[in-house]
Amino acid sequence: MSKLISKTLGRLLLTASCAAPLQAETLAEIYQLALNNDAQLKAAHAAFNAGKQSIPKARAGLLPNLTGGIVISDGDGDTSSFRTLNVPGNALQVGATGENDDESEFYFLTLTQPLFDLPAWFTFKQGFDLDQQATAQLAAEQQSLIIRVAKAYTEVLRTSENLVTAKAEQRAIGRQLEQTKERFEVGLLAITNVHEAQAAHDDARVNTLEAESELDIAFEALEVMTGQTHTQLAGLSAEFPIKPGELADREAWVKFAQDNNFSLAAARLSMLAAEKNAKAKRAEHLPTVTAQVSYSNQHTEGNFSPDSGNNQPFSADDEPLVFSLRMDAPLYTGGLVTAERKIAQQEFIQAQENLLHIQRSITQQARSQHLKVHTNSARVKARGLGIVSARSALEATQAGYDVGTRNIVDLLISQRLLYQAQRDYANARYDYILSMLNLKEVAGLLSPDDINKLNAWMKPELVVGKSDSRVTL
Repeated sequence: MSKLISKTLGRLLLTASCAAPLQAETLAEIYQLALNNDAQLKAAHAAFNAGKQSIPKARAGLLPNLTGGIVISDGDGDTSSFRTLNVPGNALQVGATGENDDESEFYFLTLTQPLFDLPAWFTFKQGFDLDQQATAQLAAEQQSLIIRVAKAYTEVLRTSENLVTAKAEQRAIGRQLEQTKERFEVGLLAITNVHEAQAAHDDARVNTLEAESELDIAFEALEVMTGQTHTQLAGLSAEFPIKPGELADREAWVKFAQDNNFSLAAARLSMLAAEKNAKAKRAEHLPTVTAQVSYSNQHTEGNFSPDSGNNQPFSADDEPLVFSLRMDAPLYTGGLVTAERKIAQQEFIQAQENLLHIQRSITQQARSQHLKVHTNSARVKARGLGIVSARSALEATQAGYDVGTRNIVDLLISQRLLYQAQRDYANARYDYILSMLNLKEVAGLLSPDDINKLNAWMKPELVVGKSDSRVTL
């Protein structure tokens, strides 16, 4: 029965767009375009690449640091140098004044190795948490893209079916309006029947206009992710199976979500990273010990021209190799170390509370999405039966109207109930698809394979296109 209803909607959908060439894009093609062009996913990849540098950056604080440099100078100027020599019975002034011209070259290399630096060690350990957090966040964004693509794609199909139903309703009420006018003209009906039929027809025209706008808006939403214009999509097969999720136990889904949800994993790693940062800031009060080896080479040469006129060239070389062991302790930093320690501790508490909030949210989402899958699968079946009931009611009302036992209001209400049932059935199918994908996302099970499985039920011959006609009011 539900298959017959779906086939009827499918034929209506195909008839409404039969003038369009059968070159509809499939869900898999839209997803591939989104993978290559979605700005949100590209930003996530950039954040991932930046996060993967957390370990090299943190490791640098523990590794040797080699610096080198060169200084070349050339100077000249007046020089005056005297010193006093004490001789028995007298003090002599010895020295000279004159011009000094010299050139100097200085080269140095310094190797520094931290021996004891607890803040650097905790920062290094924090790097591993940040590295894994970047991976979990990217995985969460990749799953989010699948949901966004599926939601935007099915929204096009949903609004298209709503448009088909709205047009069918408008045509049906239009025919009823013509019949009512004909009966009024021959005196079989009162003018109030014409007015009621006209009001219903005008309302149906407005609904069609709104459905056309919603369809075009849904197509525009795809461009946000793909960066391209889309005009035709493949429709969902009437044979698409509706069944509850494989795991019947709701709490099993909850446990699986707690163990595998990527957003929860990222929050947990963020908390661990904040904890290590707090330890690093507490260790800033401790001394650090550093070993250093320094080598330098300085060569200086020039001329000294005293006022006496005798030019005196000079030259000097210095090539020291120095080993040192250095300990630094922050005795007083104006309160900076204490403030940073308190900030880091509060950030750790904040990360703990965020993790607790996300854990509770994931539990609630897993339960609610699991319930929605079962509810929506039941809704599809019930909505299918609702169409059959509404059609039977319409036929009975039409028969009563023809013999005069039912009025025009009863007939219009019955027609509206039938088309509403058809819209509800189409919406229930797409709600079921999204609830199933959302449940898998919460559980960390969502993958591109789910897109491929859903894509197998998209039929290119069921062309869903932008509205090519407009209703004028």
